[in-house]
Amino acid sequence: MFKSKLSHLSLCVLTALTSQVAFAAETTEVKEEEIERISIVGSNIKGSTMTSVLPVTELSAEDIIATGALDGDELLRSIPQIGAVGFTGTRGGNTGTNAARGDVGSVNLRSIGEGNTLVLLNGRRMVNHPITQTNFGVPVTSVNSNTLPVSGLSRVEVLRDGAGALYGSDAVAGVVNYVTKEEYQGGNFKVRYGAEQGTDRNDFTLSGNKGFEFNNSQTFFMISANYAKKTGLQASENGFSSNQDLRSRAPEEFAGDTDFDNRSTLEPYADLHYIGLPSSIDDYIIRPTSYLNNAGEQQSAGSCGGGALASGGGVMGDVCLDAAGSHDRALRPNRNEERTLVPDIDRLNLFTNLSHEFNNGVEFYNESTYYRSKTKRQWEQSAILSNGTFDVPAHSYYNPFGPVNFADGRVNPNRLAGLDPAVVPVEGLGYNLRIRPTDVGPRQVEVESTSYRFLNGLRGTYDDWDWDTGILYSEAKTDDNMSNRISSPLLLAQLSLDTADAYNPFTGVNPDNPASIIDSTPNPQASINPFLTTAQRSAKTSLTMVDFKASNPFMFELPGGEAGLAFGLEYRKETLDEDNSSNFDGSEPFVEGNADPVNLSSLQGSSVRLDVSGERKVLSAYVELALPLLADLPAVHSLDVQLAARYEDFSDIGNITRPKVAVSWFPVEMLQFRGAVSKGFRAPNLIQLNSPGATLTTGVDDYAENSLDADGNVVVNADTLADGGSGNGNYNLSTSGNKDLEAEESENISVGLTLQVMDNLTFTYDWWEIETTGTVGVLSDENISRLDLIARGEGSSNPDVIRGPVDADNPLGEIVQINRRYENLNTRTITGYDIAVNYNLESSIGDFDLTLNGARTLKFDQEAGGDASTIVEAGADPEVLGTAVGDIVGTNSIPEWQATASLKWKSTDALWGAGVFVKYVGEVANTSVSKTVDSVTTFYTSKAQTRANTYITRNDFMGYEGVSLSFGINNIFDQEPPLADTTFGYDGSLHSSRGRYFYTSANFSF
Repeated sequence: MFKSKLSHLSLCVLTALTSQVAFAAETTEVKEEEIERISIVGSNIKGSTMTSVLPVTELSAEDIIATGALDGDELLRSIPQIGAVGFTGTRGGNTGTNAARGDVGSVNLRSIGEGNTLVLLNGRRMVNHPITQTNFGVPVTSVNSNTLPVSGLSRVEVLRDGAGALYGSDAVAGVVNYVTKEEYQGGNFKVRYGAEQGTDRNDFTLSGNKGFEFNNSQTFFMISANYAKKTGLQASENGFSSNQDLRSRAPEEFAGDTDFDNRSTLEPYADLHYIGLPSSIDDYIIRPTSYLNNAGEQQSAGSCGGGALASGGGVMGDVCLDAAGSHDRALRPNRNEERTLVPDIDRLNLFTNLSHEFNNGVEFYNESTYYRSKTKRQWEQSAILSNGTFDVPAHSYYNPFGPVNFADGRVNPNRLAGLDPAVVPVEGLGYNLRIRPTDVGPRQVEVESTSYRFLNGLRGTYDDWDWDTGILYSEAKTDDNMSNRISSPLLLAQLSLDTADAYNPFTGVNPDNPASIIDSTPNPQASINPFLTTAQRSAKTSLTMVDFKASNPFMFELPGGEAGLAFGLEYRKETLDEDNSSNFDGSEPFVEGNADPVNLSSLQGSSVRLDVSGERKVLSAYVELALPLLADLPAVHSLDVQLAARYEDFSDIGNITRPKVAVSWFPVEMLQFRGAVSKGFRAPNLIQLNSPGATLTTGVDDYAENSLDADGNVVVNADTLADGGSGNGNYNLSTSGNKDLEAEESENISVGLTLQVMDNLTFTYDWWEIETTGTVGVLSDENISRLDLIARGEGSSNPDVIRGPVDADNPLGEIVQINRRYENLNTRTITGYDIAVNYNLESSIGDFDLTLNGARTLKFDQEAGGDASTIVEAGADPEVLGTAVGDIVGTNSIPEWQATASLKWKSTDALWGAGVFVKYVGEVANTSVSKTVDSVTTFYTSKAQTRANTYITRNDFMGYEGVSLSFGINNIFDQEPPLADTTFGYDGSLHSSRGRYFYTSANFSF
């Protein structure tokens, strides 16, 4: 495909756009300082004008102010080409121990997935955030966008095209380059305070910059600092996020749809499976009789789900033994009562820049950054999950089916009266328990993150050559600390006591509000403290890099001008080390008696997370040519070509070479066509390669056994691939990394134009396509079972499906374990286009700058590959692969359209400034909420939304030179985010939870 596109490149007469498309004016005159600036991203040839070939979106310092962004996460969200933000502290569904929590924001250009966008600081790589998170079923990594202060940035550049040939791995969707302020003269100090209307959510920020010159201006030093303190918000404080049951907010056509009820079936009421009772009466949900059922009626013998009312002695009171086998929806807990919507944040950012020019013209430079943050939030108490249930002995003090007398002869005051000893023996019955112990109180989470970066280098010139060499070391560390957690073995020990000191799981929650998760009838704290524990997830990443690069914009003369050349060498080492506390890293499993472990994690409500470490070393070399072929001819004002290639050799996945060709053609000075074809790649991250196998107990359908015909032969067809029978029962599912993973390879093509209608009006359009093959994914256990069916139909079997002995009930042997690992699977094809308009107007009242920037995704299609394609080729409906296949544009977190508009004004005397920033996010279908009418299924659609921010600035305030005062409003019209089927009722990867927000700042320059 790449060769085909490359061969047609010259026929397409491809694109070009000037240095920026969205947030800064385009000029026909290239100033020297702009050449220096543009050369940072898109071309390694310093001083080359070839960057006009590339689609680059730029936010200047003024544009950053106009967005009203508080941090790096909000700043990137102001760029339409940045897609769904998966790592964020306000996304309700991603806040467990296996999620990236705290002060974190990810970078996801084109929504192709974290890890597919290369992030640079002043043209060099940044270290990844140490905590990973799942996207499309696999762990992904990202740079933390909050590690740099927005106040310390000169600009942000976004290269919206594949750049693997220029920068290497990860630049599949493009590159985000942060450029800090350099050689800042003088100093400034800024104070900012902002608050959300109607809530206690607020923030306070101090920032400043100061530059110094020494040694007759040969030595320069600058320091930039930023401190931010943010007060968060509980979900209960906002109307749209206060209740997980969203049915009251649903539109009429989905009114009452239970898909919108996101409350948990894991109630604070004890769910018991009694050991020794007949199967028809061995399951009970025990609740006080004063609670109402779904019909709004008080519990009675007839409404106890086929169970009974019973009177108990002691503290038990009257209870409903609900044997219906299901949980009353009316009693499902609203967990948002105890959930934090926005955490409290303390953040410090520091950046320093030191340079010294020697007498021979060689310059030494140093860049240093430091980041520290601490966040606090809370989350409701965890429940006992199905893979972590345990058996409570009969003599448990509060057991309603306990013994008549305890071992020491004491009469049991809590055995229900009237129990038939023939059914419930006098020695009592033990039970298997599921419950959410809400009286323990919510879990507390504190996340501390730090990172630092040191770069030392030398740069200079030799004849027409510019050269630069540097050595960089960067490290990031996160400690995710959890307190008020429950230890499963210690809880079992407390439940097993036969005295009143035991933990009582039958106290209920709030008699006046049964669906509340805030417990007004708690156990004594003395019964709770013995089973409380803490846990920690600690992870560290590092990046070491040594590079040398050189460029010459005047290599030789061509008909169109001087040809340029750049080349470079780079060595880098990346490491990852994750160390989790022993209560959920598998080293202290929850073992009940002398049996096998109940759960490899002894931390209630948390799956095991094994420690993992890994490292890789990479050697790289690149070369780039800028060839001005023609100029000043009829129909050819200029014709330029950019050629580039990069070779990278990885210590873990081998080597790969990626080329790029870009062409720019100006038929006339005001019109430019441009385009590029390139190959890129993403190396599997260290988690995907090195994760040890983590095992959990679950159930799966046995497709091979269910396909057997009367003669015992395996039958493979669409029907048997669709019907897995009644299920295999419990088995062990092991998921691990895969050292045999290969790089995800990509092919990029872009075609576009820029039209400069007047000196002050520019229009740009760019169409693009990204195709990735071998995308890393993981098959479900159901699909691995299907692969076993397919293999057996061919006379073999799937070695990843391990079976027990063959017997009469299991003619193929019962599935006892399935091993799965991350694999190179599907092919993704994503297409879309970007449009931008920039208009500058100078008038008698000042200068106006209008910018429009829109991004439309036309297709996000995923085609089965690898083992997934084997399943489809055997006759299975592709839908069995879930969201792994098909076109997903306009669904969930991938809107078809995103756009922004910015209008800035500066008065003629430069004393006043003002601006308006508007962002539009298109509608998306929620595939989790659907209805089917006449065999036609429709999904609930979250509405599109447009939000507006504004600000005004007065310089030389009250006649004081260098003093500026600003006032701004974000979300002027106080719009709530659109309803979505999520924990907090909105999609935090696309929308902000902030209501109308007022802020003011004072800036002092000196």
